Amino acid sequence: MNAIPSYELYGDLLAGGLSETIHHETIKERSSRHDWTIRLHRHRRLGQIFLFHSPGVFFRIGDIEHTSTEPMILIAPPNVPHGFLFAEDILGDVVSLRLDELPTDIQRQFDHMSAETDMVFPESETRNFESVAAVMGQLGQSFHNLSANRTDLLTAQVNLMMLYLMGNRREKSAFRQANVKGHAGRQEAQIEAFCNLLEEHYQEPWAVGEYAQQVGVSAPHLTRLCRSILGSPPNSLVRQRRLLEAKRLLEYTGLTIAEIAHRCGFRDAAFFSRTFKSTLGATPQSYRKNLAPRS
Repeated sequence: MNAIPSYELYGDLLAGGLSETIHHETIKERSSRHDWTIRLHRHRRLGQIFLFHSPGVFFRIGDIEHTSTEPMILIAPPNVPHGFLFAEDILGDVVSLRLDELPTDIQRQFDHMSAETDMVFPESETRNFESVAAVMGQLGQSFHNLSANRTDLLTAQVNLMMLYLMGNRREKSAFRQANVKGHAGRQEAQIEAFCNLLEEHYQEPWAVGEYAQQVGVSAPHLTRLCRSILGSPPNSLVRQRRLLEAKRLLEYTGLTIAEIAHRCGFRDAAFFSRTFKSTLGATPQSYRKNLAPRS
């Protein structure tokens, strides 16, 4: 990490190149000055939202390396290394945010982007992609408007984009797809608490009893709730979440099978491979090999 340079904005020293809390620019504005290459770097204070309308962007964010085949949104929280290689006809935008000067709701939204795969939003997997793109366009117009309420408007637009993306992030998890309507409010609250805990701790070796204790119910009661409302017992939901993360890491990173197993909370690579094959019908190696070729 120490070998990766830190900038205010890429190419600017840390002496204060960013004078505003919210800064917008097109991808071309900065990348064209650097031969369309933004080398691996990080920001100590800034969070960023990237929108690429054009496919064919090579990017690295944390351990993920990927060339996009469709429009995409990326979130780069503070201190997460990222870099890009763009074509000269790139169409896109980037918003840079001094998070410590923005409302705590926005700061928390960036804090929740803890897994690197949660920072990647391809258009085909992001239900609200067009809505986020529309708000980004409005934000670009607002940035160049010197009206009295400009800062408030920019802040509201950033918050709206992040709310859309946080909603899509939750929808990526299989257990979030369950229909919980028609159940008592207390049960809904308990299931929501379990889902939130699962999202934060699926990589840890928690037993059902530990989730139940945090929710404030017994392990058998949590199991009954999960079966009746989410359609599966807690252990199955944990496994689904771990395998979902494993599939993303197989697609977007070059991590070894053992590294992916560790990242996703499996006790060893052999157990991970057996679980993956029994659930998805292919070994992790075969799944990765059969992915669509990347350009």
